[in-house]
Amino acid sequence: MPTSTSYVHGRKTCRFLIGALVLCVLGMFGGHATDALAQSSGGVIRPAPGTSKNFNPLSPLLKLFGVNKPRKSHNTRRQQNTVKANRPRDNVPRFIAEPKDPDAGVVLVVGDRMARGVAEGLTFTLADKPMVRIETILEEGQGLAGFVAPDWSAKVLARIRGDNVKAVVVMMGKEDLGAQFPGKPPVEFATSAWWEEYNIKVAQLVTAIRQERKPLVWVGLAPTGSETTNVDFLQMNEVFRAKSDGERGHFVDVWEIFLSDTGEYTSYGPDVEGKNRRLRTSDKVGFTWTGYRKLAFFVERQLSRILGGYGGLAFEGVEDDPNFIVLTGRTTSPEDELLGEDGATSTPEVETSAYRFFVKGEPLPPMPGRVDSVPLANGAGGF
Repeated sequence: MPTSTSYVHGRKTCRFLIGALVLCVLGMFGGHATDALAQSSGGVIRPAPGTSKNFNPLSPLLKLFGVNKPRKSHNTRRQQNTVKANRPRDNVPRFIAEPKDPDAGVVLVVGDRMARGVAEGLTFTLADKPMVRIETILEEGQGLAGFVAPDWSAKVLARIRGDNVKAVVVMMGKEDLGAQFPGKPPVEFATSAWWEEYNIKVAQLVTAIRQERKPLVWVGLAPTGSETTNVDFLQMNEVFRAKSDGERGHFVDVWEIFLSDTGEYTSYGPDVEGKNRRLRTSDKVGFTWTGYRKLAFFVERQLSRILGGYGGLAFEGVEDDPNFIVLTGRTTSPEDELLGEDGATSTPEVETSAYRFFVKGEPLPPMPGRVDSVPLANGAGGF
């Protein structure tokens, strides 16, 4: 019968619970009895550290019915998610570039790892310009110095003569720190002989670009967290500037752009949108993506001045011919001074009639036949 069957099952369950409870109690008192026997025999057996903490004699029974299962803590997971959310993301953002025109002009970016970052920033900045595309000549671990330095001039000339290059952007120098020039003995870094050789290498690259009548934009090095490195970088910048200016190139000085308001190194600063972001990497030399994006902003601004926008890019020879007039407007002027004699002063000539009339308020001298002539005023004009 169903009633008797339920009764039998109930009794079995009750017996099982009572048996489990008895076992738990015996286990608890059995442990104490064992300790007592051990003490009487002269040895003390202590439980392993942590095994008797928060002991509950009913824990086997509670575990049997799943009462005291440890709850999974969500605090740790929430903290991890918070850390991930607060961690700055500085990867190259995804973007869709406009299809480039088959006749699009090439901006050739040349140099080391920093040049690659500038090229990525320019690619992002000019993604919506179909008439210009970014191409590179990169040697990330090489510079101008060293025993196996690339022949930068030959590489650049081959690309200029084989492609529709409209401008060349150069950034390098970091890999030249500590590098020697070949010789017997080798030319040590930062010696006077080293700087002489370095000037020659920079001049060769600048001349190779400018002899093809291509605009050159040389990007200067930025300050670092090391004073020693800053001294070398500043001297390199002076070489880059002098050689570029000497061949009518363009030097983009970014030194003060990456300094704090107090003129000191800082890893943070305003990005191109004015937000305070991390611009430099942990080694205090390299750049984050946001830092490269900021570098590219100033490079692109200079390119826009040179090329006059990216609709039809540059007219060949505009930068080299000061008499060439662009009807749509010229962004720069070849003249450095306003019209006027060199060294002219602004001191007025006090003895002129104009000075006496306009400054001192004296009347002009009468002239015969003029309306303010005294004879006319007295009626002796002869009419």
